[in-house]
Amino acid sequence: DKDIDLKNSFYGQAKSESHHKLRNCSLNEAYPDRSWQDRARAAIAGCDVVIVLIGEDTHNAPGIKVETDIGQRLKKPIIQIRPQNRPYTGIAGLGDPIPWKWKTINAKLASLSRHSKRS
Repeated sequence: DKDIDLKNSFYGQAKSESHHKLRNCSLNEAYPDRSWQDRARAAIAGCDVVIVLIGEDTHNAPGIKVETDIGQRLKKPIIQIRPQNRPYTGIAGLGDPIPWKWKTINAKLASLSRHSKRS
């Protein structure tokens, strides 16, 4: 909720900047609503890649660890995207964040798509 503007900007830009189909599967209720994990698991299971938008406090968000754990258990690639010129901390253990540059994001998504087709 703290980064709603960040999320809205990302998905707004994705419509014109990315040739990949990016879908916002964010849950609108706060963790740990009673059935939250089941809904999160279903949303993540339906994705090819999990994108973590790094906001100022993402690394402290209570549900982010659960979401990324679900993604890892489901063997989904997870990428972290950091807004340019912001020193936000990513989530430990998920690889280095990539900058919020659409050329870089699209290349990473294409790379993951090619990799998953070979697997």
